[in-house]
Amino acid sequence: MASLRTRGYSHYRWRTGQIAWLLHRLTGLALVLYVSMHIWVVSTLQLGEGTFEATMAVVQAPLFRFLEVGLLFCVIYHALNGLRLIAIDFFGATEKHVPLFWAVIILGGAAWIWGGSTMIGHALHQLEHGQAFFPF
Repeated sequence: MASLRTRGYSHYRWRTGQIAWLLHRLTGLALVLYVSMHIWVVSTLQLGEGTFEATMAVVQAPLFRFLEVGLLFCVIYHALNGLRLIAIDFFGATEKHVPLFWAVIILGGAAWIWGGSTMIGHALHQLEHGQAFFPF
């Protein structure tokens, strides 16, 4: 069996286009997983109010508040990169894809830090008031 070096993978360069592509796919996958979990949580309403309240108590634990910061990153990056792709595909910004990528990173990072710090503040507030980090 040939090694990765003989197949030509050892000299592969990760540039902005590949990084943007990979992040877009990974954040899209994370969003699909989140929507699936969201549908599952809402579907517990069919099992009764007690089951729904118990499920909500689990997903409102500080652990899930911290995971929501990751969800915020996924939403912001996926949305802004989608706008970048629209600009490239429909408005002829192919030559400007690298500066647009860095604009997505800078604007998205600023929005993520601003929103994420608020969300982390809520999680820390829960922890200060004695709520367990792990809901199990």
